[in-house]
Amino acid sequence: MHFTTLFILKGEKLEDINKSEIEDMFAERFCYCCGETKPKYQYWCDWFQIGGRWCDMLKAKKGIHCDRGWSNDNAPIKNGEFAVVEIKDLTDKLPRDSIYSVATKSHIYLKNDDWNSGEVNPQKFNDLLDKIDNKLIDGVIAFIDCHD
Repeated sequence: MHFTTLFILKGEKLEDINKSEIEDMFAERFCYCCGETKPKYQYWCDWFQIGGRWCDMLKAKKGIHCDRGWSNDNAPIKNGEFAVVEIKDLTDKLPRDSIYSVATKSHIYLKNDDWNSGEVNPQKFNDLLDKIDNKLIDGVIAFIDCHD
């Protein structure tokens, strides 16, 4: 099953980060396949891509394009759509219907309990998305395609 996670990297700047660093941070905390037998936090995917099937879902002035998934490997790259952006550069609201969990460096919040892992906390999930939409968080976000 595929589902998406919006990974929030508070305090990071787009020019100081790259996809490899984001992948390492996410993998260390939440992914089984990427090193640790058991990730640090209670949420476990077995593989992920930045973007993947949901390629470049974030509308912004600038950003980093996604790793394309098998279902969209020939899709054109669109101007103003990215998989990794600095929150201050967002030009549109988040695609809420396409986001199933929100992760910080220390937690992951699910909007429902379909995946039996992570903290099901729709209030915290929505609060974080509201803060991003209103640019009340300083940092970078990455749109991640998780597989379980």
